[in-house]
Amino acid sequence: MNPFQHFQDALESMYPSLSVFSDINWDKTTKEYVASHDERPQDVEEFVFGFPEFLQQKAAQDECPIHLFELAFFELIENDMLNAEMILPEMKGIHLNPSLSFLNLEFDICLMVSEATKGNIQIIHRPHILCLFLHPTRGMNHVDITTRYLEILQQLEDGPLSNRSSISGDQQESLNELIDLGLVVEVT
Repeated sequence: MNPFQHFQDALESMYPSLSVFSDINWDKTTKEYVASHDERPQDVEEFVFGFPEFLQQKAAQDECPIHLFELAFFELIENDMLNAEMILPEMKGIHLNPSLSFLNLEFDICLMVSEATKGNIQIIHRPHILCLFLHPTRGMNHVDITTRYLEILQQLEDGPLSNRSSISGDQQESLNELIDLGLVVEVT
């Protein structure tokens, strides 16, 4: 039996789309990844968590396509969120959804995965910022971040705003959209 099988199975389970978008050789990749550690990893969870960064380093050395490490980061965050508990703020005010995670992507990972489920496997280049989050009632979600959304989200970075009047009048529509989408939580 392959001595790396346990690690290999964990990687394949956490990052199932990688083999869809590449001809990745899991035996070779797993051995390379284990060899990149100072000592043989003991914690499978920690081992699996660092894999996107490993792929990113390989991409920087032109040994791996960029879309693979972006896909790996996406799947890592998505899997992490699916297993997380949503804890909403209780203090009155306008808050950032505490589950927000942002990815600055060169490829449209969501569309690529969606198309792959239909049998249409393609690499789609589209630079954008993607926010993954748990919606308070609908669960796992993601949305592209526009400049007008980003302006409001940045105002909430340092903590909640006491009320809607803290947001300028021309940004109220965007605030309402962010609340409807679930990126911002208003506690009244």
